[in-house]
Amino acid sequence: MNLLKKITYLDNLTVLPLHVEAERAVQNALQQGYGHPRSTNLPGRRAQDALEDLKERISRSFGGSRIMFCSDCGMANGLAVLSAGRLARESGRGHIAVSPLEKSSVVAALKILRSEGSSVSVLAMDESGRVIPDSLAEVISDETGLVACAWVNGVSGTIQPVCELAGISHSAGAWFHTDASDAAGRIEIDLSCTDIDLITVCSLKIGGPPGAAAVVMSNADPWIASVAPELTSMPNIPGISGMAAAMDIMRAGMEPRGRIVNQLRADLLEGLDSFNVRYSIIGGDLEHILPGTALLNISQAPGKLHTKLEMENIILPSHNSTDRLSYLDRLGFDMSNSEQYLGFSIDAGNTSVDVEHFLRSLVMIIQSEKGGRRED
Repeated sequence: MNLLKKITYLDNLTVLPLHVEAERAVQNALQQGYGHPRSTNLPGRRAQDALEDLKERISRSFGGSRIMFCSDCGMANGLAVLSAGRLARESGRGHIAVSPLEKSSVVAALKILRSEGSSVSVLAMDESGRVIPDSLAEVISDETGLVACAWVNGVSGTIQPVCELAGISHSAGAWFHTDASDAAGRIEIDLSCTDIDLITVCSLKIGGPPGAAAVVMSNADPWIASVAPELTSMPNIPGISGMAAAMDIMRAGMEPRGRIVNQLRADLLEGLDSFNVRYSIIGGDLEHILPGTALLNISQAPGKLHTKLEMENIILPSHNSTDRLSYLDRLGFDMSNSEQYLGFSIDAGNTSVDVEHFLRSLVMIIQSEKGGRRED
């Protein structure tokens, strides 16, 4: 990578660069000199007051009634799924239905629940990776206590029909959890208007600092806290402050940001067409894919494509991550050349210059590979 050249960052769904407002919120919280919120002295009381304000502010932005903070999304997923699954089993509902594309943190929690006596059914999906709601209707029963399905797949950007799935869950008396970390700030989330009971959100994904995530609940009844594992760590008030500021920024500009990134995505795909780069979109129609995001199958992809693009200062999602490889394998794609599966996620911080940089670099690499083969 040439550090003197402009870097085109197209991995915004994995980690969104820190918003200036979020950085300021972190610095302001650090300067307050907060104590431990469990202490009864003055610094502790000030910390507890700040924490309560942050709880109300973030939960309200999602239409929720209660919130619990964690250090990262994996911990938040584990807290939500383990707590809901255990409480449901104690009430005689030990069956769980889950999508086949959940993150490793949810899968790990399900393994624990299964070892404790819960049963788990995996829902069916269509060829695009979207869960088929009828498959939930077929397996759900009065023994089902929890249904889990991520709102958006972080690999392809595919949006799942979570509101419909939540409705089926509630009709059978089951709770519904969704990992909304990839959806928050990019599509509208209002728990007060849905049958979703629990969501998890992550600061890093919305342009906040690391070290903050949350479980947001639609019900004010603190049932999850009664069975949640004891969290002995001190709440990261500066990190949570940054997450709240980032969420405010994302929600305030959601609609115009969506139009901007969709136009940039359209320009990128049109550019591929104009350069005769053959590709297909993995994950369904664009109407069911998160704004500015896509996972492409590029048939002409040469070896070490991602490495070569990074040498041109193009930063893309990891092509060989566990989540990416597992996702493609479950959808039945040929894994002999993982380089041909190229994903990107555009944010409003990107411009047409980034799109052109990506297109010209990709075409140059493909044409260079073709030229090398002719010489052979």
